[in-house]
Amino acid sequence: MDLALEKKVFYNNIKIVSFKVMVLALVYIGAIYLMINKSRLSEDTLTFIGDQLFSPLGIIMFVRASLYEREYRVSEMVYSRVYPYWRNILYRIIIISVQLFVILSIAFVPLKIFRVDFNLVNILLGSFVTSFFLGMIGMVSGYITNEVSVGTLTPFLYYFFEMFSKGKYTKDYYLFGMTIGNYVSKIRLFFIAIVLVLLVLIVIKRRV
Repeated sequence: MDLALEKKVFYNNIKIVSFKVMVLALVYIGAIYLMINKSRLSEDTLTFIGDQLFSPLGIIMFVRASLYEREYRVSEMVYSRVYPYWRNILYRIIIISVQLFVILSIAFVPLKIFRVDFNLVNILLGSFVTSFFLGMIGMVSGYITNEVSVGTLTPFLYYFFEMFSKGKYTKDYYLFGMTIGNYVSKIRLFFIAIVLVLLVLIVIKRRV
């Protein structure tokens, strides 16, 4: 493996991934905190905020990960045999995952510093998994259809289905399991998201 080339490709993907989305995500989080009563923040409230209100961030951040070339019409240049395209997608998933974790940390860590009583690790990681899972559904459906709109709509439909059915059909795979104290569902959803990542990388490797 050419480490110099890998480093160059990794930095190039950092440039490709839009940091404007990260800024918008921070604005979104700020707007939510402006609308809530911060003097009455509890673990249940923060669990709800992280699991349901922050989770759409994953959709917004991941949906374009495999579609940048098609949007900017440079696919014929990128889909070359010189460098495996699936590695570009893998690097983007890693980069966006780090961005998402940083954003959620900015949302929750200061509250712990100001002595709000809640389990930081559980809520931070649980919120990350929910967002990551929805983001992977969006990225995969977007890649399959080559449409950002489909990639955005599909996970949102699942999001609202889970919100209104309250896990009646998905049970131990309930998207918002953290709100009912079911953290095992987060572990299961995380592994499903990883499987989705592996599947889309395999498909890309075979297609390109």
